[in-house]
Amino acid sequence: MAKIAFVGAGSVVFTKTLICDILQNPALQDSTLSLMDIDPRRLETARILAERVVRQMKVNAKVEASLDLKTALKGAKYAITTIQVGGYKPSTVVDFEIPRKYGLLQTIGDTLGVGGVFRGLRTIPPLINVARTLQEVGAQNPLMLNYSNPMAMNMMGIDRATGIASVGLCHSVQGTSRQIASYAGLDYEKVSYLCAGINHMAFFLKFEYMGQDAYPLIFKALESPAFGSDRVRFEMMRRLGYFVTESSEHQSEYNPYFIHHGKEVIDSFDIPIDEYLRRCESIIATWERTEREMLADTKPIHFRKSVEYGAQIINACETGVPTVIYGNVRNTDLITNLPDACCVEVPCLVDKQGIQPTHIGAIPTQLAAIMRSNINVQELTVEAALTGAREHIYHAVMADPHTATVLTLDKIWAMCDELIEQHQKDGVLGQFQPVQKNTGRSLASLQRVLIDTEIDPSWNGQPDLVNLVAVVTNETETPFNGSVTLSYNTNDYSVSLPSELGLSLAIGEVRKIPFTVTQKSGNGTGFRLFYKTETPVVLAKEFVLPKRLLISSVIGGDSQPLEVRWSGNIMVAGEYRLEPTGIAFKLRVNDTNIKFVKQEFWDASVLEFFFKKPTPQQPYPVQVIVLPDTNAPIVMNAKKETIAEAYVSIDTDAGGYSLALTLPYGVLNVLAGEPFLMEIIVGVNALGDAHGKVRQTWQKSPAPHLDMNHAAMIQPVTQDR
Repeated sequence: MAKIAFVGAGSVVFTKTLICDILQNPALQDSTLSLMDIDPRRLETARILAERVVRQMKVNAKVEASLDLKTALKGAKYAITTIQVGGYKPSTVVDFEIPRKYGLLQTIGDTLGVGGVFRGLRTIPPLINVARTLQEVGAQNPLMLNYSNPMAMNMMGIDRATGIASVGLCHSVQGTSRQIASYAGLDYEKVSYLCAGINHMAFFLKFEYMGQDAYPLIFKALESPAFGSDRVRFEMMRRLGYFVTESSEHQSEYNPYFIHHGKEVIDSFDIPIDEYLRRCESIIATWERTEREMLADTKPIHFRKSVEYGAQIINACETGVPTVIYGNVRNTDLITNLPDACCVEVPCLVDKQGIQPTHIGAIPTQLAAIMRSNINVQELTVEAALTGAREHIYHAVMADPHTATVLTLDKIWAMCDELIEQHQKDGVLGQFQPVQKNTGRSLASLQRVLIDTEIDPSWNGQPDLVNLVAVVTNETETPFNGSVTLSYNTNDYSVSLPSELGLSLAIGEVRKIPFTVTQKSGNGTGFRLFYKTETPVVLAKEFVLPKRLLISSVIGGDSQPLEVRWSGNIMVAGEYRLEPTGIAFKLRVNDTNIKFVKQEFWDASVLEFFFKKPTPQQPYPVQVIVLPDTNAPIVMNAKKETIAEAYVSIDTDAGGYSLALTLPYGVLNVLAGEPFLMEIIVGVNALGDAHGKVRQTWQKSPAPHLDMNHAAMIQPVTQDR
């Protein structure tokens, strides 16, 4: 006498179907049916219904019911799982509503896409718990039969975590084979077929009628003007050459060719957006009536066998009478052009030896390619569920073919964060390892305390004193306590921080430590700050404050060279010279694709000049912007007002442009004969054939173009030329 456990027995209608299937097999009529659910009311309904089935069928089966998983699985040889973690409300509703806020529409959302990913994250851990409990308290060599979606993700998770003998069961193969026969007008009893792939995306590699290829008849139905059923699946068959197992509403969200193209496409392919929500609401609305009807002793229960495989498998294992089913199992070179250890759906022989999958070999290349796009999502979701690596949640949704056509990466990250937070708040999703915000890098993988140095936005532009901020971030999984030593040229500079800086940071803490650097000597070659530590976990970035060029007060002297390089390539080469009325430039700019936009000038071909007196009385630099319009070059200020006093001429060619520019001293807010500071930012749209858009500063300013009114653009220097 076999003990068969039903985990999730509160799915009463489906549980009744499976029990009726099982008890119609003579060898199973004295089985113990062990029912388990977390909902007491539904469990009691399932128990009463099961006992009524046993009485009506007049068999010797025994019915047990328990809210405790271990009790229900004790001594069980078979466990059938039909769970839905989080139910329709809150979890399924959340899986639809939050993505919809971001513009992502779904039909079913239980197998792939963002809905499938989060359903998998909720479902895989409880199923693993069932498998491990069955291994612990069940009969020797038990078999787990899973009906819960997302099927492929769940089976991969169970297999990787436990290795228990298991099979995933779905009715899409046997159901679709009947549909195809109907579409082609064929007697199903005379049809044979071979199907293989992954769950919900397996394809009928052969479909024959009385030994002949019946695919021409299926394509004939497609060509009929009156035919309008299953439009997405028939469209996929038109393009791929083979018919897929699961429905059109499913297929529309497994592929990038339909939903995101808008209402016209959705309507033309008859795609039912939010279909699963309507199904759930319909079931809930009729639940009480269905419950009353099933429990009413006045109405007999019909015992017609269903197309489900569960009873067939258990009967074959118990009796040795072989049967063939389509099962979802580990890919052990069964389909040779799909990844090893993914979950594949193939025909399986079942007898006393258990589940014995069929070797298929290589399936058509185009089918394997489209399946792999789904397998990528499955593998990443399973990795997240088994390891707790939060970053793989983002990666899974990022890899989803439908989501990737609709959402940008920042929206994918934000949507996933919101879904994680809500499901955790609802108590249906576990904890995941923290990631660096808005990235796909886990803090656990980084394991660093990072020290970076920035220019303080409040710095007022004093030439001999700079306000800086040390930004210290603890990206380890534990609190950090340690110290670092500051190293710099003490002869020329002083720093307001102590030479040994003690640090104490909580997990994930970011601390900003303001300090000042003062130049003591006019002979310094530029400020360099190093952070030294004996603790290997600390990664500190060297800070360099280059010495700013002080333009000489000599008027009419020799021209001075000016060159800007990027990655070894010359961006600008030329010279400048102080004239009696202003500063004159002759420059050659290498840009093979001159483009400019006045409103967002920093984003294309541009020269930006900054001028400032070396005194705190002028806290902000004057900015001059030159746009190389080939017809009439534009010279303007930070307010985008034309500077009429400037002289400019330009000569363009295929390799860039040559520029002559004279800027009067009055425009620059400096006086003739007085020294001033200058910085230049060069923007090119295409630096030769090998480089795209590039921006670079002349004197390597560490914070160029942060704010047009910001003094951080100009750094202190006292060098004469």
